[in-house]
Amino acid sequence: MIGLLQKALLTISIISCFTVIVAAASNHNNDSALKGIKTAQVYFDVSLKDDNLLVFRMEMLDKTIKQIEDAGLEVRTVVGFRGGASRFITKDDHYVLEEEISNKKKIQDWVKQFSERGIIIEQCSIAAGILDIPQEDFMEEIKVVGNGYISLVGYQAQGYSVVPMD
Repeated sequence: MIGLLQKALLTISIISCFTVIVAAASNHNNDSALKGIKTAQVYFDVSLKDDNLLVFRMEMLDKTIKQIEDAGLEVRTVVGFRGGASRFITKDDHYVLEEEISNKKKIQDWVKQFSERGIIIEQCSIAAGILDIPQEDFMEEIKVVGNGYISLVGYQAQGYSVVPMD
């Protein structure tokens, strides 16, 4: 049987290990990756058709931008919508299922917030055509581009890092 002293030592050891693990986790940073960088240029490629996952990705997109800013960098951002994600940035709700309307409103709130912060938001006209969504049906914050892939290639050639959001 373990004696009282051994139990106390074991408990202290476990607490100490847990404290070290928690402290280490809170000290994670991206200093080595961001060393010497003053500006981050990011193209978020958004093509999700799942509304729940898309809401989560919008939250992660926001968190990523804020963390880069908190690291002291200027952030230039483009969010490019294509594929199934296109349905959630339209003015009318008839492009989504009834059970998706609540999340569509959340996604649109993110789009409005991003636009107000100077983030460029683009929509691929090819994806819009495939989904039978006329250009005028997109939110006013959205810039419809001829081909989202060409836009992605162009931004990447300008030094933007592409982050897939699918």
